[in-house]
Amino acid sequence: MSSAILRIVYVVLIVAAGALPAHAMGGGGPPAWTMTLNYCRQTVANKGITDVTKFDEEVKKCFADPVSYPPAYSRPRW
Repeated sequence: MSSAILRIVYVVLIVAAGALPAHAMGGGGPPAWTMTLNYCRQTVANKGITDVTKFDEEVKKCFADPVSYPPAYSRPRW
């Protein structure tokens, strides 16, 4: 009887030890939308827009489609 209990304890310990790294690997850092918003704010700020209304409009345009939004620097045409 005691060997069966000992086996159960070992199984539980092994499973618990394996679960800790799995939980630790999950999602660190800010959500993707905040990183996109920060990128858009920085891109619009690099363009030199100082009017608050125009700045907000440009950030909204960038946030809607950050891939095709034109950055402040010219892209190389290869």
